[in-house]
Amino acid sequence: MNLQEKQDKTIVLLDGTSSAGKSHTLKHLNAIPYYEANDPNQWVVIATDDFSGTGDGEGREGEERRLKLDHPNIRQWAKENGDAGVASGKYRKDGKDVPENPYENQYVEGTDVRLWYIAQEIKTGPWKKIAIDDIGKGILQYLPGVKLKYILLHAPLYILLDNVKWRNDRAKKDPNFKYDGRDVKMVLGQYSKKYEATQSKPDINTGDPTTVLTKGGVTDLLQKNGVSNEHINEFLNSINLTEDGNYYIKVRDSYMTPETQLINVDSERTVYLKDIDNALK
Repeated sequence: MNLQEKQDKTIVLLDGTSSAGKSHTLKHLNAIPYYEANDPNQWVVIATDDFSGTGDGEGREGEERRLKLDHPNIRQWAKENGDAGVASGKYRKDGKDVPENPYENQYVEGTDVRLWYIAQEIKTGPWKKIAIDDIGKGILQYLPGVKLKYILLHAPLYILLDNVKWRNDRAKKDPNFKYDGRDVKMVLGQYSKKYEATQSKPDINTGDPTTVLTKGGVTDLLQKNGVSNEHINEFLNSINLTEDGNYYIKVRDSYMTPETQLINVDSERTVYLKDIDNALK
């Protein structure tokens, strides 16, 4: 299917660090996992995690979703090797005996292999309103020329860490979410890849002009959230917040694209949802 020729789908990439508020946004849209949807006109969410795992235990469903989109030639090989079928080209380059797979050259080296499956589901599925849930923008490489809205959801550090704490507390108390905890250092690592500190107040479209940060304030915030001094210094250096004085957060120039619509999450976690609605019009 060539989406560029006639696109009757609304596609939004919801990018942001883990715990930035994407799940809250999807709930606002009443989006449900695509594999649970019956109505092609309702909002569905397709996430990289939907294609995770292998045929053992909990990973079976993710593997089945991948196999459905793999070329028939490669399905048995993928099952036996416990890897994604579209990754078969890597094995062929290593001299392994691999069945012919016409799709393997579509894999973009260095990207998350699961993104290829998201793209195939978008292209071949019946869904008219699709939200892509990811922590990066790699999917753009698999949908060249396809019209989509790219929303980068930014949660200020104090909100982000509050969300992580709430998530981790819930994981400890609720058996249904016991695997849903998040490592603070991992989240901070995701944050530093997307954002950096600047002493110039940024435009609302490229940063957060309303949250003022200081080196001491961020240090105190991270200490209260159990981050070691070593990792605090590492994080401050990674976002270029190294001097005294007031700072703001902006999207790194290297991460920004012409299509990026930055939306900052507010302290009440409600106002930004109106921005989401406006962005999707």
